[in-house]
Amino acid sequence: MMELRTMKILFFSVITTVYLLSFFVVPPIWEDADQYLIRYDKFKKEVTEKIFGDPLTNTDAYIINTYYYPKSKSLGENALAMVLLMNRNTMRDITKYKMQLVATNGTGESVTIPFRSPRVTAPAPFIICISPQFVAEQWQIFVAHAHIAHYFGGHLHLYITSMLESYFNLVKEYEKLGYVTADFWMRYKFPNSTLDSPEPNSNVEWRNQAGAHTDCLLQYKEVASFISFVDLDDVLVPRGFDSYFDEFSNLFYFHPNILTFQYPKREIMLHNKPNIQNINLVEQFSHSWFGTYEDTGKIVARPVDLDSMWIHRSFYVPDKKFRVVDHNFLLHMQRPVDTNGQDPITYEMRSFQIYKHLKLNESVLEPVQRELEALLNSTHFKEVAAKLPTHAYYFPIMFRCYFEKYYKSLDNTCPNGEGCLIPQRSDFPCIHSDADYKSGPSMNPITFHFHENARWSKDIGCYT
Repeated sequence: MMELRTMKILFFSVITTVYLLSFFVVPPIWEDADQYLIRYDKFKKEVTEKIFGDPLTNTDAYIINTYYYPKSKSLGENALAMVLLMNRNTMRDITKYKMQLVATNGTGESVTIPFRSPRVTAPAPFIICISPQFVAEQWQIFVAHAHIAHYFGGHLHLYITSMLESYFNLVKEYEKLGYVTADFWMRYKFPNSTLDSPEPNSNVEWRNQAGAHTDCLLQYKEVASFISFVDLDDVLVPRGFDSYFDEFSNLFYFHPNILTFQYPKREIMLHNKPNIQNINLVEQFSHSWFGTYEDTGKIVARPVDLDSMWIHRSFYVPDKKFRVVDHNFLLHMQRPVDTNGQDPITYEMRSFQIYKHLKLNESVLEPVQRELEALLNSTHFKEVAAKLPTHAYYFPIMFRCYFEKYYKSLDNTCPNGEGCLIPQRSDFPCIHSDADYKSGPSMNPITFHFHENARWSKDIGCYT
């Protein structure tokens, strides 16, 4: 009779073999590996539900935006795309499934939700989707990014939850000039919540960057040539090409089977200036001081190839269609030295070294600097810029909160700005997104919540 120890070893060997075959051997050689994994996950889900039951029978969902496409190159005709925030346990392994949402309360009631039409034109061939800004005050980074992006053929789509009023007014001036589109990013509210309803803002990852990236993608899906999803402090300067369009076209031409290109990030030493007249983009970026290692990057894609996004990549793009760029990188302006010459972040200091081979040629940014200087000749623009803050106040507060809550203590709660202590100051008023929040009737399995009449408010304060 087989010994118990031998039986355990045999059992473990069989399980390990099945696991390795399922995830590492079969998918690469199967021509349609993604479909294989979807079928495998469906089988796993059905077995799990029979043993443990369905994860949720009733939950809430917040509809951020819904887009209707009469005719789409990638989605087909009469397509509806919904940016939806819901409990991940509504369906097991929710990232792997396409859901058909049908809800009822048994009385025939329905809920009418607003929808938007996607954009019919793009302000530039390359759209740069920026993660939601909250308690934002780093206007120097915005100015640098806006001018560099505009010169090389890009357009910033900037989501805003809250921002210093003087900074917001500056953004609106750049919006008039066609450099940026300012868009609303809401805090989530359930007006008709139940005892079982979760607090949505505390249970969303990184203030729902993935939702913002997906929303931006859906807006420009049919009209932009290329699209990227970055933070405001991640700026890209083409290397070896005169425009973003030329650089990306070259990448896709020589790698026709790739759907997304990820540009790694490397921090660059940066000194903030107290007023906009002192900003010199050549001085800021044409030097050799860089962080000693690269960080996980952000992607560039053709919007027609994607239907959804996460923070660093799309889950629906397999590794064989994903490539990390090796000829260029994002300049990461994460921790600028403050206008008084002091480092606002005195812990977790980043090591910098001189890397001469990474330095940008000065001639690349000289015309961008001239464009900035020409704009500064406007009397009205000078009046708006004169009201900007001259030093950082909220930035070190928010950085420390994130550092203490997540990077230092490894807090197991969902990473976001909820719970951060944000002192309010009358001399630093904020503009905050606001709307009329609505709830549909209680329904099974999902009760829908949404908002209408988005607007900017001066009465809420500086909050995440």
